[in-house]
Amino acid sequence: MMTFRHRKRATAELPVRNLRWPFPLFAFLALLLAGRMSVGVMHGSEPSFKIAEGFSISRASGPPDIAYPMFAALGDDGVLFVAESSGLDLYQELQKLTRRCRISRLEDRDGDGVFERAQVFADQLVFPMGLVWHQGALYAADPPDLIVLKDRDGDGLADERKVLLTGFGHSDNGSLHGLTFGPDGWLYMTLGQPDGYKLKLLDGTFLEGKSGALLRCRADGSDIELVARGFENLVEIDFMPSGEIIGTDNWFSMPEAGQRDALVHVVEGGVYPLNAHARTERHHFQSGTLLPHLAIYPAVALSGITRYRGAQFPARFRDALFTAQFNARKVVVHRLQRHEATFRSNDEDFVTTDDPDFHPSDVMEDIDGSVLVVDTGAWYVHHCPTGRIRKAPAQGGIYRVSFNQRDGKAPSGSRREKPPPAGKQTVHTPDNPDLAALTSTNSETVAGAARAFGRRGAKTTEGPLLRLLSHSEAHVRLAAAEALVRCGTSNAIAALTGAMAGQREPLLEHALTFALFRLADRPTLVRLLEDPSPRLQQAALTLLDQAPHRSLEANAVVGRVVANDESLRRTALAVLQKHPEWGAAAQPLIQEMMYRVELNNSERGTLRDLLLAFQNDPAMQTLIPSAMAGTNLPASRRVLLLETIARSTIAPLPVGWLGAIEQALHSDDLDVCLQAVRTTELRRINKLDAVLKDLAIRTNLPAELRLTALRSVLPRQPELQPAIYEFLLTQISRGARPASRLAAAELLGRARWADSEKDPAQLLALIQGDRLISTSTLLPLLLQGQGAGFSAVLKYLSDSAERGWQPVEKEMQMIRQRLSAEANEDFTRLTSKLAQRAAQQREQVETYLELLAGGDPERGRKWFSEKAGCIACHRTGGEGGVLGPDLARVGAIRAGRDLLESILLPSASFAQGYETFGVVLRNGEELTGVRVRQEDGAFVLREASGREVRLDEDQVQNVERLQLSLMPEGLLAALSREETRDLLAYLQSLK
Repeated sequence: MMTFRHRKRATAELPVRNLRWPFPLFAFLALLLAGRMSVGVMHGSEPSFKIAEGFSISRASGPPDIAYPMFAALGDDGVLFVAESSGLDLYQELQKLTRRCRISRLEDRDGDGVFERAQVFADQLVFPMGLVWHQGALYAADPPDLIVLKDRDGDGLADERKVLLTGFGHSDNGSLHGLTFGPDGWLYMTLGQPDGYKLKLLDGTFLEGKSGALLRCRADGSDIELVARGFENLVEIDFMPSGEIIGTDNWFSMPEAGQRDALVHVVEGGVYPLNAHARTERHHFQSGTLLPHLAIYPAVALSGITRYRGAQFPARFRDALFTAQFNARKVVVHRLQRHEATFRSNDEDFVTTDDPDFHPSDVMEDIDGSVLVVDTGAWYVHHCPTGRIRKAPAQGGIYRVSFNQRDGKAPSGSRREKPPPAGKQTVHTPDNPDLAALTSTNSETVAGAARAFGRRGAKTTEGPLLRLLSHSEAHVRLAAAEALVRCGTSNAIAALTGAMAGQREPLLEHALTFALFRLADRPTLVRLLEDPSPRLQQAALTLLDQAPHRSLEANAVVGRVVANDESLRRTALAVLQKHPEWGAAAQPLIQEMMYRVELNNSERGTLRDLLLAFQNDPAMQTLIPSAMAGTNLPASRRVLLLETIARSTIAPLPVGWLGAIEQALHSDDLDVCLQAVRTTELRRINKLDAVLKDLAIRTNLPAELRLTALRSVLPRQPELQPAIYEFLLTQISRGARPASRLAAAELLGRARWADSEKDPAQLLALIQGDRLISTSTLLPLLLQGQGAGFSAVLKYLSDSAERGWQPVEKEMQMIRQRLSAEANEDFTRLTSKLAQRAAQQREQVETYLELLAGGDPERGRKWFSEKAGCIACHRTGGEGGVLGPDLARVGAIRAGRDLLESILLPSASFAQGYETFGVVLRNGEELTGVRVRQEDGAFVLREASGREVRLDEDQVQNVERLQLSLMPEGLLAALSREETRDLLAYLQSLK
């Protein structure tokens, strides 16, 4: 039984918990089973769970009492408040503010662990993606507002609703969520991008930003502060015993080698790496250091997080973190160990299931020390294939995990009662600091007390905190630096600079820089520029370049761009790029680097970045064509200059740059010529079409160069001349490289038949039964065919439907328009075939389920690379294409059934980040591809061939998310059932 001592300590450290929503989510849903586990089978339609040894799991609530629970919060006496989704489209509900969600109040009156009483506490809510109970009131996210709900008359219904803050975005699932009261008594809240916030302060100004962030305010909504930013979606946070903030962050980085989501150690003033908005929000502090993850994971969609404070579980769980992982259908326990100034995480699966409809969105500790798991059910289908395909009715529920005593008795606390008192104790918890704690021999006590004094702004503790900057433990030095931000004076500067001089630990370096930002004046920072320590010079550059100083001189920065210390070089370059007015000061350095005999990769990047930073400077604009016209510039440098022009945002291009590109198109160096073609393509330069067309038909040139030239000119001159058509046919044939075949198919799909070439028979002969070339890609050209060859087109479309091709509505309109005039019966037959095949596809999934077990992964690897051709678009182990998701860890985050459905029905749903977009440019050109990354003022589209196109906002007329996958249909048709079994075994083994 949990003692009063433990419960009191838990309450003091973090009075209450919250929950919020985990999105954005990846389409990959899976289960990674690890560790010693026992099976607890639920009855009826309940999932079959595997749980850690010694534990049991049971349902605590579910339909009809609640439906689609998203998050929960414990109130007084163990009352549970549950935020419930409407079960509808989350994005539309947020954008339209439809107010169809609610919060229910659950009670367990007999203490048996089941909430047998439920009533609606508050309704007409937008999307309450965060709840927390505090001092008799329920705080709730109600975008665009943060509200407080109170039950004044005690009837279980909220009769008072007050708006504390307003101005939170509500266009996406990154809106307000993650409400938590911290040990300092402040309310913390999380946000993602692109929703952002614009919150009015008491002085009439606004706290605003677009980057995902952690904010905090007092319980009455006053004194709103920005804690940290730069997140794509910081989901939820909790506090360690010594006050560190640990959060769950989805899309910590763009997916690479199968890794994407992260646990993060959040420090005040910190900027985290993914979000592009963070780099442009110059009104917020920047230390110059992008902070790292604590632990990185596949696309598991980390959601709720809680630190275990109770005593029902064995001692090894004390202070461990539990996270709900939506995509992976599991709850994981994380045991953090000290590592320098932060932690390492040792992870173990705690609750898992293969059930495709179990989606844990939250996890929390109940009053008796058991753990509650919130399963939101199957309503969220935006990036979840099985939910969309099967239209699963699962409405979720709440489960309780309890520890079983070894003697077979019921688990302690099984009656869900508060533990009895067990005496008093004095604990130096963060909300009860004692000066003596700063000199304790226990480093955890010291760090916790330092942070507590820091949040209070206790200036009297400056002396002891300064001494802690030389403590033997890095995490104590970090806590002291964080505290000095509010407790320090100018007397602290010497100690802060001394601690920073040799610093290499990123979190500690950041915290020391933030303290200097708060305490050091301009003359002090200017003196630091002359300090021999690169770290202090770096800090001075960063701080002098932002408010309230903004007083750097160009020469102080330019000279450090070529410093020996790499970190100092990066900082100087980052500062220089913010000052286009410093072109004259930077020009000598740029010229020297331009003609340097050798440049390493870092120096090449520096030169390109400098040229882009000063691209609008007239002197710089003449430098590029002058260098290109010379004879002493190495070919690699010419390629670099052409790459720079391609990435430039100048429009229209300077005349000298056009001349330099044309000159390069005639170069005998194939690398220079190819980059010139790419630059022409990316910048859409129509004045050079004649040269490009000549390159495209020159049979002595490499296929890649010719295809790239055609990609540039074909949108403006789409007629398929005989020489071009013959070349594209050779590239789409099955003997060509996959990338060339996809590029040729894209080009043919955009082309028009010449008057002499309207018979697609030759093309159809090459692509009939092809698994790599999507029918949708070639459809626009095929529908232009005439004569006897068009009957072959109809047969090809019918055969494609047999293989699994399902055209979207826009394509059906194209087919209907083409066939209505001359072949209505053919259209009827085709649509009938498509409808019949669509129904069969869903039935086909069931027939393939038996193939999810028993295969040979090694043989499956061979079929993946060779027979199925998956490697043309997907990477595993660092090899393969880049059009589709990296599958290096797919077996850890996606269940076998989901893998099967994504192959059989590729357009039924999309992995988040790999949705297909149709883009219409202002010049009328249409592009289709996957948006792979966001850049300042633009986004980058990757087409089926792998080509990446950077599109500036002013080039784009319309962007539409398509319901058509770039993944071709019918991949499994090429494999026998046993080969399919092997392929599925291989994919499931990628963990």
